[in-house]
Amino acid sequence: CNAFSSYAALKMGQNLRTHLLAISLADRDPQALKPETLITRITNDVTQMQTLVSMLTRGLVRSPMLLFGGIVMSIIVSPRLSWIILIALPILAIYIYVIVRRSLPLYTAMQGQVDVMNRIMSENLTGAKTIKAYVLEDHQLTQFNTENRNLQTISQRAVLATVTLAPLIMLVLNLAVVAALAYGGNLAISRTITTGEIMAFVNYMIQITTAMTNTVNLITTFSRAITSSARVNAVLAEEAGTEASGTLPAPAGSTIQFEHVNFGFSQSRPILDDINLTVPSGQWLGIIGSTGSGKTTLIALLTRLYEHYQGNITVGGTDIQQITLPALHKKITVALQDSLLFSGTVAHNLSYGAPQATPTQLASGVAIARATEFVGTNYDAPVEEAGKNFSGGQRQRLNLARAIIPDPDILVMDDATSAVDQETNTEIQDALVKARRNRTTIIISQRVPNIMDCDQIIVMQNGQITARGTHTELVKSSPFYAQLVQTQLGGDYID
Repeated sequence: CNAFSSYAALKMGQNLRTHLLAISLADRDPQALKPETLITRITNDVTQMQTLVSMLTRGLVRSPMLLFGGIVMSIIVSPRLSWIILIALPILAIYIYVIVRRSLPLYTAMQGQVDVMNRIMSENLTGAKTIKAYVLEDHQLTQFNTENRNLQTISQRAVLATVTLAPLIMLVLNLAVVAALAYGGNLAISRTITTGEIMAFVNYMIQITTAMTNTVNLITTFSRAITSSARVNAVLAEEAGTEASGTLPAPAGSTIQFEHVNFGFSQSRPILDDINLTVPSGQWLGIIGSTGSGKTTLIALLTRLYEHYQGNITVGGTDIQQITLPALHKKITVALQDSLLFSGTVAHNLSYGAPQATPTQLASGVAIARATEFVGTNYDAPVEEAGKNFSGGQRQRLNLARAIIPDPDILVMDDATSAVDQETNTEIQDALVKARRNRTTIIISQRVPNIMDCDQIIVMQNGQITARGTHTELVKSSPFYAQLVQTQLGGDYID
């Protein structure tokens, strides 16, 4: 039984993790997929369901058979006494139904409060420096204690809702036994039934009591598990992406084309509006714009992180929807501003997109990203959780090296050097050009110096391309771009 329930929990956890990685980013429910609630659902909720499976494998057949068999045999042994059972059992059934209806919302609230506790603990651990900087230790402790007391209150209410089940069942059924003995005794005196029939009836009543007690334990566990099941199913109900779509290999060419592309998470909130853009193979494209203008979303569509859009996007003349995802992601790599590193070693992180990368390839990527100065050749150096043992600029350079090492035909840098000084950033761009001149490169940045030497620059505002051209052309044609140049570089660059 334990082996079966453990296996069921293992498969359930695996299915959850697999599905989480396949969920469509555009359609995901932010409430169901918060990190704190996912931790609870993958651990605590799965454990609750494992407990139910364990109890079901032991008692699903035994308890109903004892209960049903006891009722049938007691009626056969003494139809005159069986009315006692027929009165007691409906009363118990109604009470059990009422208790379960009351307890389900409480268990749901309890699991939700566990999510809150996980969130607070996560914030306290990840934000320890900020908390200490603002001397908010007491405030955070008070918040934690308050939510902890709320969890205690909800847990007590949930327990109290079900704690009366077993005692009441024992009371009602024992009273039924007493009634059977009293009434049966009178019948025995009048010689209507025999003493043996009374004792047999009482034995079956005890059997029914045992079965009902086991059933109550099962119902209590079921109340918890049904809540956990609903929470797990909410995650599994999230729409998975279309990883299986696309059958074609990546094309040889690297020209990127957007034709009348529109995208939004809802019709009332368009994020990209009628995007038309051509990036010839080998060209450097710079993208600049205000926050929330759709720059990163544009790249998310290109890499098929978001699938549901209107219009057409092609790479090398082939619709990206027709290209298999592995082939597309091998052709296009992205270095993000949020430079997440995984716990392990430097080599593990560098080869994340190219598991078969040789030491020479690792060294080349590290050199181009100007990470040699702090990595050297020690690729077995440890990387702590989220790369906390590296500075922000160092993490970004390792992240960029990770994107360069697979030697993609198209490289996207989404504010990938925002924490790197301008001199180092210039060195990185020069090294990228020298390493592979025919690579199509897209740079998204808020800093004009990072994109001013690109072959083509587009300005994005409110989900639209409002201007395009070279740096010199945009200074004259785009007031928004000219203002950025004036603010960041001074008037000399305007003239």
